[in-house]
Amino acid sequence: MAKTLRCPCGHNAGCKLCSGTGLYSYTPSSLGWQPFTCPTCDGTRRVTNGSGEIERCFTCQGKLFLDPADHPSGTGLMGSIRAAWITVFGG
Repeated sequence: MAKTLRCPCGHNAGCKLCSGTGLYSYTPSSLGWQPFTCPTCDGTRRVTNGSGEIERCFTCQGKLFLDPADHPSGTGLMGSIRAAWITVFGG
C-alpha cells in the first residue's frame, strides 16, 4: 500500500523525488520502511545550481540516503500534534 510522504526538499522544482510538489509516494517493501539513495544527487551529496556552482543536495541535505520513516512532519498545528504524539507514544 503506497503512502504519500512529505519531501524534505522544501518544494524545490529541481527535486527528482517530488518534482517540486513537496509530496512523494512510497510503498514499503516486505522488510518495511527502508532508506533509499537520493534520486536528485544519485548519492553524491552534491548538485549543481542554476549558476553552475556545486552545492549541498537540497533533497537529502547531504546525507546520501532518504529515510521514509524519518520524513519531515510539517509545520503548523499538524506538525505540532505529530511532534507531541512522537514524544508521548514514540515514532
